[in-house]
This record gives sequence, structure tokens and C-alpha cells, in this order.
Amino acid sequence: MGQKLGKLDSSSIESSSLKPISLHYGVVLTGGIACGKSSVGEILRTRGFEIICADSIAHCVLEECAGELIDTFGEGIASLDPNDLGIINRKALGEIVFSDHVKRTLLESITHPRIHAQIIAKACELEARKRWYFLDIPLFFESGGRARYGVDIVVCVSAKEELQLARLMQRNALSLSQAQARVRAQMPLEQKIAQSDIVIDNNGTLAALESKVDSMLHTLAT
Repeated sequence: MGQKLGKLDSSSIESSSLKPISLHYGVVLTGGIACGKSSVGEILRTRGFEIICADSIAHCVLEECAGELIDTFGEGIASLDPNDLGIINRKALGEIVFSDHVKRTLLESITHPRIHAQIIAKACELEARKRWYFLDIPLFFESGGRARYGVDIVVCVSAKEELQLARLMQRNALSLSQAQARVRAQMPLEQKIAQSDIVIDNNGTLAALESKVDSMLHTLAT
């Protein structure tokens, strides 16, 4: 979407985390890992909607914080490619944090305030257009939920766990145990569903998913 994800100084990060906000036109898109949030986002883009993608912002933040992260988690998370000095090897970092709750919490304490600040900055730009836009935030509930993001509507994309695991193993080249660790590192999907306003089940075909997205858009319009 051509988002500019510039660096923010510590004061702007702190103030954005503390200042109450209200996003009247923002709809959160969340759900379990490998449930199909990205697929829903792509469908929404074809319908003309803007998407703020927390994962894309997070990738940029990892590079902004690379030095601090390498100091914290060790040289083993640095890219082995000599052309990518100072770049984080996300798979190596994932192997560390998805198997250790304390280290995952430490990573989140470094990155989440910066990610949140950039999400809110982009959302405030889109609010001026006074039309629906979507915030794709996988860890929405884990990172503060409605109170932190100031949204009214939350859409949860769900899928059966066996599908989540199969997609993760194929997409990320993970073993079954590695995929299970990543699923279990998140809030249980049932809890996310219970706290959401709209649920999109993604257990079928792409055509079926498109139909469910269109149904969700109809609900928003009425």
C-alpha cells in the first residue's frame, strides 16, 4: 500500500502509547496465526479498501531495532548473508521467542510500542477520509485490544487448528512441533472469537472466503 514507515523518536512512541484515541472508521482484522487474515486483506484491497498491516510495520520495526535486538538476543539472530549486515534473521528470532514466554515478552516490550505508534499514525491519516479502512493486527487482543486502539468493530478470521498447522508448516517450512508452538504462543482462538463482533470462518475455498468477506462488508454498510 506504499506506507511510509519512518522512524519515531522515543518521546513520540511514549506519547502515542499513552494518549487516548478513537478510530471511528477503523475496523480491526484479527484472528489466529495462519487463519487467512492476509487473504481477507487481499480481498478487501480488491474491493478498494485501505489496509494497515501490522506485520509489514513489524518487519520494518525489527530492522529499526536490529542493534538493540542483537544485543538482547545474541548474534545468532543476525542475518548470515554478508550483504545483509544488521538485518534480523526472523526465523532464528522466532525459534527463540516462540519457545520462551519470557523472551517473547521481552521482544514485545521492545517492538510493540513502536509498532503501535506507527499503526496509529497511519490510522489517523485515514480517519480524515471518513470511510471504512481495516487494521490487520494479528496480536490485537494480546497487545491491548479495544482500549488501546480505540476501535468499535473487530472482525476475527478463524480456521480449524489442523488447517492452521498445515498452512504454517507449508508457508514457513516448520516442523509440526514448531508450528504447534507458534499457535500456542497466541491467545486461544476461541477467546478471540468470543471478544469479536464478526467472525469469518476460513475453512473452505477462496471463493467461499470472498463470499464471506462480501457478507461482512454488507453488514458494515447497514
